[in-house]
Amino acid sequence: MAWVAREFRDIQKEVSAILVDRVLVGHAVKNYLEALLLSYLKRDIRDSSRHPGFRKLSAGRTQTLNKLAHEVLRIEIQGGRILVFVYPSFSLDGGGV
Repeated sequence: MAWVAREFRDIQKEVSAILVDRVLVGHAVKNYLEALLLSYLKRDIRDSSRHPGFRKLSAGRTQTLNKLAHEVLRIEIQGGRILVFVYPSFSLDGGGV
């Protein structure tokens, strides 16, 4: 049986439904929202790429998730699997590291 991609609108609706009344946590979340043509309230987003404490590590610039994991957690990663470990260790309110 051949693999068939799902319709974009179906995926968009499903993700939108999942996000209702939730805080969205991730790295460079804006890129994913733009790709899905979705908007989200800034107050309900916790983005490690925008976290002031993490940005201090790179003189105010945005770091890649790989660099952030290496500098903060001293581990090497591939992909986004590290987010589960980053946020339990740090404040979600935009405070320091």
